[in-house]
Amino acid sequence: MKKTSIFAWLLIAILALSACSSTSTSDAKGKSSTSKAADEIAIATGSDPISLDPRKTWSGPGYSMNAHIFEPLVFRQIDGENVKIVGVLAEKFENVDPLTWKFTLRKGVKFHNGQPLTPEAVKFTIDSIIDPNYNTPMKTWLRDVDKVTTEGDDVVIIKTKTPTGGLISSLAQVPIVEPGAVKSLGDKYNTEPVGTGPYKIVKYTPNNELLLTRFDDYWGEKAKTKNVRFRIMPESSVRLAALQRGDVQIAETMSADKLSTIKSDPNLSVSVTKTLRVDFLSLEFKNKWIANQKFRHALSLAIDRKGLIDNVLAGTTIPASSVSPPGTIGFDKNLPVYPFDLDKAKQLLKESGYDGSPIKMGAPIGRYAMDKQMGEAIAGMLKKAGVNIQLETLEWSSYIPKTDTDAYDIWFIGATDFTINPSKHWDGYFNSATSEIGYKNPEVDKLMAEAAQTIDQNKQVELYTKIQEILYQDLPTLPLYYEPQIIGVRKGINSYKSRIDEYTIVRDAEYQK
Repeated sequence: MKKTSIFAWLLIAILALSACSSTSTSDAKGKSSTSKAADEIAIATGSDPISLDPRKTWSGPGYSMNAHIFEPLVFRQIDGENVKIVGVLAEKFENVDPLTWKFTLRKGVKFHNGQPLTPEAVKFTIDSIIDPNYNTPMKTWLRDVDKVTTEGDDVVIIKTKTPTGGLISSLAQVPIVEPGAVKSLGDKYNTEPVGTGPYKIVKYTPNNELLLTRFDDYWGEKAKTKNVRFRIMPESSVRLAALQRGDVQIAETMSADKLSTIKSDPNLSVSVTKTLRVDFLSLEFKNKWIANQKFRHALSLAIDRKGLIDNVLAGTTIPASSVSPPGTIGFDKNLPVYPFDLDKAKQLLKESGYDGSPIKMGAPIGRYAMDKQMGEAIAGMLKKAGVNIQLETLEWSSYIPKTDTDAYDIWFIGATDFTINPSKHWDGYFNSATSEIGYKNPEVDKLMAEAAQTIDQNKQVELYTKIQEILYQDLPTLPLYYEPQIIGVRKGINSYKSRIDEYTIVRDAEYQK
């Protein structure tokens, strides 16, 4: 049998942190005195989670919030440049055979309503997500699951349809819910969820804030700070002002134009970290012009990616050269950055037969670094090439439902490869069966299916490299750059680390006033 340790892997990525400060002060006589830890840490985040039911949550801020309320069977442990999968609610896990995984649950784990963690709760969570009648983008993590069974009081068996090397890393994205609470609360579970995490919910006001308090019956090490408050502030300037006043101690997704202000404030520090996120333009193939490869190629050539980074993001990242981020399996480092050529873009638009029809474009406000400004800058570049762009920018909670209903022909989005396994990262865009944009390419489908069922990592690399080369030419999406994570932190925050998966987790952090 294969043991848990085989699922550890080295992930080449850059981690940066500059968020720690001294917990001691000196009085007038020069004697040292220890500051008192505050009973709350407040985090300013750029967008609303839309739902706190982890089976529906599909955004970074929601993941960060839910990481305090819920727990999955396994999760990513990040240590320096190492990422490995470790058991959380699963005390141990093993690959019994190519299609069978066995999970032994921890004993003594309680949900916030006092109910014990059971194998049935795990089965209920997974079964509900894969239910064809349940609408959730979370299905992509569990697409390979065939069935879930239980054995006794602490064993869960997951059978897959095919050999699936990426299942364990995918399960890190599936927090476990309490079946009784889901059934009794109904729609209220979206705002009053019950998990097993170190914090439980006090109050959630959509588009305003979420207040959590420490769960004293938590099975593991207790959280250091009593309360955690997430304050939803779509505008970067508002988040910065709150950080400067001390209303919040951590401010996510700071815009690049605020870097100098943060660095010049003696009460603040800043962390700029590379992530596993690609920011790109999603293209809807229902539009006849976008279905034309020459038109898509013209759109790509009209975008000056380096100019966007230098002028909008203050040079804090690099342009994209692939649909995948560096550090993921099979990342093709030999692909060049997508070129900028305005004259050729105009020529290809003419050759495509484009007649000036309106092209609707959407971009969010506050979800990603300088996203509104980025959307405006890109729209301006496309207009300069001769595309009749009609841009709309909206706060995240209003924006995402519109992307789900195909309100836009082009929409700005970022996608993190949480599993470092491209099959899952690409499913929602490039797999014909699950593509949100209507892209269909039989050759890509065939290669993706083969890669997903391949255990040999060298063979996986070969397949994923070939797929990237096809997508580079076909342009079903327009990769722009790799998202930088810019976080502002007040001096006095201890034991907080930024993460390459962009989760903001403060269960071990304290704020010394």
